[in-house]
Amino acid sequence: MKLSTLKLLVPIVAVTIQSNSASTVIPPYLDQMRIPVALIGTLISLGPIFALMARLPVGMLYSRERARPLLSVAVLAMGATNYFYSFTGESVSFALVHCLNGFAYSGVTTLYMAFYVDSLAPDENRNHAMGYYVGSLALGYSTGNFLGGLTADHWGYAWTFRLGALLSPVSVGLMWLLRESPAGAAKPKEIEKAKLTVKGLMNALSEPELATVVLVALFLNLLHQMGNVFISLYCLGVGMSLTQIGIIRAGYAGVNAVTRPISGHVVAKIGHRRLSYFGLPLQSLILTMIPLLTGFSTILVVYVASGLMRAIVIVANAVGLVEDVPESRVQRGLASGVYNAAGDVGNIIGPSIGGLIAQATGIASVFVVGSLGTTAVFFFGVLLVRRFKRGSGT
Repeated sequence: MKLSTLKLLVPIVAVTIQSNSASTVIPPYLDQMRIPVALIGTLISLGPIFALMARLPVGMLYSRERARPLLSVAVLAMGATNYFYSFTGESVSFALVHCLNGFAYSGVTTLYMAFYVDSLAPDENRNHAMGYYVGSLALGYSTGNFLGGLTADHWGYAWTFRLGALLSPVSVGLMWLLRESPAGAAKPKEIEKAKLTVKGLMNALSEPELATVVLVALFLNLLHQMGNVFISLYCLGVGMSLTQIGIIRAGYAGVNAVTRPISGHVVAKIGHRRLSYFGLPLQSLILTMIPLLTGFSTILVVYVASGLMRAIVIVANAVGLVEDVPESRVQRGLASGVYNAAGDVGNIIGPSIGGLIAQATGIASVFVVGSLGTTAVFFFGVLLVRRFKRGSGT
């Protein structure tokens, strides 16, 4: 990895630590308010709904020249909402803060992905660079999950949110302090900005390669959020502490941090399309084992194994976005917005469906019914994309 690439990755690690220190404790925090599990899923889905609303407008605002100022505003807004979580004591106030947090987080992740790709050195290996990027996100997830659970156990939920919020000014400072000299980054000629229209969006999604990437991102996040929300509640139900829950989630994210940077080599050998199609069903099968287990160590091993499969698929899909969707056909900011928007849709659907399943048949069944149902619908979507691709002659 080049030093210039490392400098680009450090600020986003701090951002993800902040985000995941909060997301780890939010389900138990809502459970402590005695909110029904179906409503917990719906409340958590509000963040991704507002994130989705921001994706494409923010993507269209992106340009290399104003990326850092826009990112600074979005990161500070995200920190402010993180702080205000500590003052929510019922569902309405939580919903308001969570919506604003989702909007700010959407701005950060959409802008940063495009900024990162545009700022890579000319001779940096793009496959490996995307592995480094998603690996750095996983490092932040792992650290944030562990610190969130540990802090909540020792100092309570309010201080978990407040301490996490302090990372926002740290992230902004790092982004400007570690700024690379203009000569150190590639300077491709930017294509003319496309206007944000329904027709423009449909034209982008009519590209079969982008449609495939979107499909994988959607179901990958659906499965991830469904498991990530309800693993916390399942573990609480079998008697685990918040620190143990934090360790389980940190292990899940930690294996991503280790695996993602080296997954670029695996993707290059096997092919990103094969890994994208078959990695998600394997992750689903692993998750169906969760209801058979009640011990901390066994759940940790199985959940980490599911995280390993997710890591490989994420890198494969990110490589597909870079390699299969050229900027000459889909503008970079728009592609980043659509890609992240697909993940937001998955983030919305996952907790909502999981909450309904949990309310009807119990939390344990989320990992069986939800996982197998996700796989079935995913394969149906793959079939539709393939038929469209054949019909369009591409």
